[in-house]
Amino acid sequence: MQSESLIDSSMDFDVIIPAHNRIDLLRRAIQSVLEQELPAQRLVVVDDASTKDLSSVRSWAERHGCVWERLEVNQGPAAARNLGVSLGVSQWVTFLDSDDIWHPRKLIDQAEWHADNPEFRISQVRESWVRGGRELRKPRHWEPSGGDLFADSCERCSIGPSCVAMSRGLWEEAGGFDSRYRVCEDYQLWLRVTKSEMVGLVPGRPRVEKHAGHGDQLSSLVLAMDRYRVIALLELLIGGHLTKGQRALVIKKVRQKARILMQGAAKRGMDHRSDIYRCVLALKLEEADSAIDSVVATLWREVSSG
Repeated sequence: MQSESLIDSSMDFDVIIPAHNRIDLLRRAIQSVLEQELPAQRLVVVDDASTKDLSSVRSWAERHGCVWERLEVNQGPAAARNLGVSLGVSQWVTFLDSDDIWHPRKLIDQAEWHADNPEFRISQVRESWVRGGRELRKPRHWEPSGGDLFADSCERCSIGPSCVAMSRGLWEEAGGFDSRYRVCEDYQLWLRVTKSEMVGLVPGRPRVEKHAGHGDQLSSLVLAMDRYRVIALLELLIGGHLTKGQRALVIKKVRQKARILMQGAAKRGMDHRSDIYRCVLALKLEEADSAIDSVVATLWREVSSG
């Protein structure tokens, strides 16, 4: 491993925390950044139009050097993270969800790993899942991996935002998070990244505690996350510059997810939604069907309506 002095001079990190209410949890997340063995170059908190008074947390964080920005209209985590990155100064970008916690060695472990593996522009650390103060056993398919993650990224969100570190150059090439996605914004970004980029997995113990069970978690408000994933996959087909094998995989996943959504909507008597996914299944995806654009527009209207 590289010496800490060499790492300090060659790698620097911005940490971006999107926040919406969660006063006590936010303070805990910020504290875990302040306790890093390798200090962040800049910590940015973006308050996404919280309805609770965060002034006490803000004043405390700013005393510790935090940059704090507030959005007056709630825009979702994608827009908040994008704004945070734009306020950063470092060559490496990291994120921390306001209900998660970093181990003190999170940043230094990734810095050491990238110093030894300079060909990688993105990596993730392992995470543990905690609910009600107890660690949960994760299903095997949720264990993180490294290398070519495109197939995994088509199925689920393959990289936890709180676990990732990526170079600013890669971030700029990918274009950041798509703020149209109020949920599944991470799934959509990792699709675009992993189609052409290998992902490093930092070995060792988990360096992130992912906390579940909060009623205000965005993912808990959406019963069918695959509605957004189908849109992301179709948009990737339209302009994603995929290899033949990648395109075949995306088409397969679109049809799998659309069929499940169609059947689920039909069982609940949601005939209009069922018909929309029937249209998805009728698309000639192998032939770059010109109808894809109009179907995607219909899907956006459908998810926007709830």
